[in-house]
Amino acid sequence: MKNKILNSIYVFFLVVVCACEQPPEITPDYPNIISAKGGLYILNEGNFQSGNATIDYMSFTDLILHENAFNAKNGRSLGDVLQSITRWGDVGYLVVNNSQKIEVVDMNTLQSKATITGFKSPRYMVVQNANTAFVSEYYQGGVKVLNLTSNQITATIPVPGNCEEMVLIGSKLYVAVANSRYVYVVNTISNSLADSIAVAYGPNSLKVDKNNNLWALSAGINNGTLLENGALQKIDVTQDSILTVFEITPQSEHGSIKLRMNAQLNTLYWINKSVYQHPINQSSLNTLPFVFSNKNAFWALNYDSLTNEVYVGDAIDYNQRSTIHRYDVTGNLRGIFKGGIITTDFYFWYK
Repeated sequence: MKNKILNSIYVFFLVVVCACEQPPEITPDYPNIISAKGGLYILNEGNFQSGNATIDYMSFTDLILHENAFNAKNGRSLGDVLQSITRWGDVGYLVVNNSQKIEVVDMNTLQSKATITGFKSPRYMVVQNANTAFVSEYYQGGVKVLNLTSNQITATIPVPGNCEEMVLIGSKLYVAVANSRYVYVVNTISNSLADSIAVAYGPNSLKVDKNNNLWALSAGINNGTLLENGALQKIDVTQDSILTVFEITPQSEHGSIKLRMNAQLNTLYWINKSVYQHPINQSSLNTLPFVFSNKNAFWALNYDSLTNEVYVGDAIDYNQRSTIHRYDVTGNLRGIFKGGIITTDFYFWYK
């Protein structure tokens, strides 16, 4: 395996300032996670239609970053636009959107185990049990039902529109549809559309809090000629009804995206040009960003549940390698390092 150790990454995880990145001084407080098993996976979309998606992997055992790890392990490229990752046990499912496939890998090594095809434009995957998973399709493909034993698509649930993130609560699958004003509810017993919940335009991401309330983030629209606010909405999943709506003005064309939650399931984070934070019991939204940005390049966001830190990916110009920033829960910068082209997400696996 051809693996390259970036000096900036190595120095970052030893918490020494990397001169080539010229970050501000950072206090030496990176938590000791050497005893933890698993690793950090950095998902890089790559450029659309360029076939240069990559995934980087850092083992928590040795704190060494392996760039383009799928290619290095398997001797071939990952494909065109890496969208998301889902894990079930030691098996990982890499959803490669424009290549219309899911790569099945060993989470410990990223060794390929299988390739699942037959999709139109897969986006996200949720696992129901050892046998069944659901995959959202963006271009009018509905939701695919996947047999995890055979790695075959067994059915299509006709959910209208551009399906994005999903959440499974009991036997109900909630599906955000980005070009609509609805979060749809699927009955996974009958694999049929059961209900719809009216929300602000452009729902794209969903999270469940510690009280078992569902939160839906809607992007809204800001395309230069049309401005329509998005919203953060709290949903009662017993009645499938809206409890609270916080209106959000889109600060860019893509509006509010990438809803994430902390380890305690009581604080939400999202990107709306800058990064914002919202405690679930707070009665109004914060007007000041958690992390400020004056450009439209934040594209990746997630929360490290072990270190209680927020990772933010800056795509810069969407052509060069992204810059990844790491913050504590008060918004103080803890480290900077490089990702791949258009870093889109982070996955933290602690076994």
